[in-house]
Amino acid sequence: MATRTVEMVGEHKLEQVFLTVEDHIGILTLHNPPVNAASGTVQEEIIMLCDYINHDDDIWVCIMHSDLKTFCVGVDIKRFKKSIDDKDVTNTQEVYYDGALALYELRVPLICAVHGHCLGGGLCYPAGADITIAVKGTVFGAPEAKLSVVGGSGHLARILPPQIQRDMCYCGTFITAEELTKYGGVTKVVDTLDELMPAAMDKAREICKRGPLVLRYLKACMNAQEDFQMKRKNDLEVTYTRYMARHKDFNEGVTAFLEKREPQYTGE
Repeated sequence: MATRTVEMVGEHKLEQVFLTVEDHIGILTLHNPPVNAASGTVQEEIIMLCDYINHDDDIWVCIMHSDLKTFCVGVDIKRFKKSIDDKDVTNTQEVYYDGALALYELRVPLICAVHGHCLGGGLCYPAGADITIAVKGTVFGAPEAKLSVVGGSGHLARILPPQIQRDMCYCGTFITAEELTKYGGVTKVVDTLDELMPAAMDKAREICKRGPLVLRYLKACMNAQEDFQMKRKNDLEVTYTRYMARHKDFNEGVTAFLEKREPQYTGE
């Protein structure tokens, strides 16, 4: 079957997230140089493409990957700082969470193929996936607390035990793909980047053998059984970030990160 490339969704020409379809496998490619920050465009195009996939009966399984040196370093901090200055933090967060939720609720199985760094908001993508395959040494982390930002905890609960999750969230520590495999957050680790997409494609082809209908119903059934209430959790994180945004420490955390210095928190 020929490969087809989706260049437009409605009247929107895709800029930073791309979709190709091959043998019933949709391949979502993150491409926002240099490090795949989750910009507003990335987030909006993920939402558009998830809706497109949900209405395309030819797509039975999806793979999400990056064609850059790293998978995703999380929300674009410069954009987030602007949202603080513009007092628009809630809207910026909601657009991001809508994208992460759209991936979690995608009607077909989603495989994340991860390499390099997978941090912050970027970690919500594999945390919301059905299967994650990663290159050995890939770094996963939730550094939001270092920026005085509340976020990511609802998604991390799918891939980490509670106390490990809290340790990572409080301290902003990173773990490798090999460590995450021990907790069940990564399904398979491959040795090199050259092996990553072939392994993801092999898994997608194996899943496709089951046919499209049972995959859609099984995905919906398992999501309902899981009862992670992602929408409620996302709304809570938006609410508590809004609370945090009232304080000087919030602005200090993000500003210090951009200025590459240690933040000076005052508890105000």
